[in-house]
Amino acid sequence: MFSFQIPQRVHQSIGWNLVVVIVFLSLVPSAPIPTVTGNYDDKIAHSFTYALLMGWFAVGASKSAWTKIGCYAFALGCVLECCQALLPYRMASLDDIAANGLGVLIGAIAAVVLTTGSRSLRRAK
Repeated sequence: MFSFQIPQRVHQSIGWNLVVVIVFLSLVPSAPIPTVTGNYDDKIAHSFTYALLMGWFAVGASKSAWTKIGCYAFALGCVLECCQALLPYRMASLDDIAANGLGVLIGAIAAVVLTTGSRSLRRAK
């Protein structure tokens, strides 16, 4: 079976670039998100973003570090929401913080699924 593993340095670099993109997009003026599901599109975007962030870093780390990664990802979301409260062109929301937390949880579950029984993902032990 074909197995592909991203080198650790590349994996970390992509992850930190993802953090930079999240910070940037969270603090610049935003365009309206197209509405597909009514009022939930923004929350889905938050959940997806933080699931991706958590999952990306978790599959590249040991399972003992996952709790710390999840706490850092959630803290990032909380800090960014607080920063948005200080910006006149952004709006902070407790619902966004909850969506970020749900995303972190989904990312952790995805990481478990992706790394369970995988011989190629040695780092996630």
